[in-house]
Amino acid sequence: MAKFYFGYQKTTGPVAQDEVGLDLPGLEEARAAAVASARELISDDVKVARNDPLIAVIVTNEEGQELMRIAAKDVLPVQLR
Repeated sequence: MAKFYFGYQKTTGPVAQDEVGLDLPGLEEARAAAVASARELISDDVKVARNDPLIAVIVTNEEGQELMRIAAKDVLPVQLR
């Protein structure tokens, strides 16, 4: 298992860094976790009409190297992009 960290980039402020991370079997599982997290955060942003919505989830490894960046718009249904 590898440890993956998930950063959250909003429209304002610095990227919120994950200090705990998740132990996952691989990159595919990290992507699935990032997509699920992005969808949940977008839902919360919409519910409370947040002024600084999510732009992207950034997945990094234990060394802090960026492995992938998932844009918030890419997790929405095609009709809403």
